[in-house]
Amino acid sequence: MSRSLRFPLAIGDLHVPRSSAGDALVREQLHQLLFTLPGERVGRPGFGCGVQRLVFAGLSDERLASAEHLIGQSVRRHLSNLLTLEAVSLSTDDSTLYIDILFTVLGSGQEQALTFTQPLQGAP
Repeated sequence: MSRSLRFPLAIGDLHVPRSSAGDALVREQLHQLLFTLPGERVGRPGFGCGVQRLVFAGLSDERLASAEHLIGQSVRRHLSNLLTLEAVSLSTDDSTLYIDILFTVLGSGQEQALTFTQPLQGAP
């Protein structure tokens, strides 16, 4: 599996940027994709899901289903070199949006599940 700069960026003891590989790389790449707003990156305007915008959208069942579809498409488009997406599920409680992602890591063939959270009180 390839290596990439750690997210968030960290500098090591030798004043060199740290990198990530394996499970950490996949987790960091998913986090970046989920919480980057489309259009935020100049060189990749289509990159991102912008889930933090959901806090202002009113979270009906239809909106959650639409967001699941959007996230699934975005993960397949941008991270297909790292993983095979199996399922995306969104749920909420009174104060938090939960994003559950089930996938298989291409390098190892290992199936994994990650949960990301976004507070519903306001923008991050």
